[in-house]
Amino acid sequence: MATEPAPLTRRTLLPASAATLLGLLATSRAGADEDVQPMALASHFPQMPTGGHGVTPCGSYAPPAQIPSFGRIAPGDEPGEALEITGVVYATDRKTPAPDIVVFAYHTDRRGLYNTPNSPFRPRLFGWVKSDAQGRYGFRTIKPAPYPQLDTPAHIHASLFSPSVPEYWIDDYWFAGDPLITPHQRSLLTGRGGGGETLSLVRGADGVLRGRRNLMLGKVKISGGCRLFKT
Repeated sequence: MATEPAPLTRRTLLPASAATLLGLLATSRAGADEDVQPMALASHFPQMPTGGHGVTPCGSYAPPAQIPSFGRIAPGDEPGEALEITGVVYATDRKTPAPDIVVFAYHTDRRGLYNTPNSPFRPRLFGWVKSDAQGRYGFRTIKPAPYPQLDTPAHIHASLFSPSVPEYWIDDYWFAGDPLITPHQRSLLTGRGGGGETLSLVRGADGVLRGRRNLMLGKVKISGGCRLFKT
């Protein structure tokens, strides 16, 4: 059994387009503003081959039994700018809402770190949400910072799965105006997730930054599945 990947370095980082996990969680949208707290689960995940970009944390490994359509990644007292993302998941025809699709996501904190020591395979801010009957999903968190001293744009990693959809990563969530979004970084995008990866954020009267990204299911060739690494 392989050993766990080394701490985060330029060599071990996934490209910004090779999304991994995003963290969302716990209750329905109706009561999900300030009282929803993130779920505390394992500090590491099995790894999932991405098909050309190494491995990413595997969100379909031991998800919670109940997954809401709107949840929270970072706790309410997490330092950083409050961020809310909503959208609709569509089927492969790009027009039919797709219910019960799980979005698993994770991201760095306001310093650009996943944890201490810094490793993308042991994210601190992570979680799950599942599209409702109309395909809607959403989560509240903080705006992540880019990795220190690297040229990857600030991002949220994400993958999609359901009982009928094997897990696969999609292009990361980016934020408009980030100077690190260069032609080179755009060349790394795959189109997984249907595009729309660069969110235009609008600050509400409550100070929360809000953005929207609709997701499109794709006919993706899955290379392998989740596999455990020795801890």
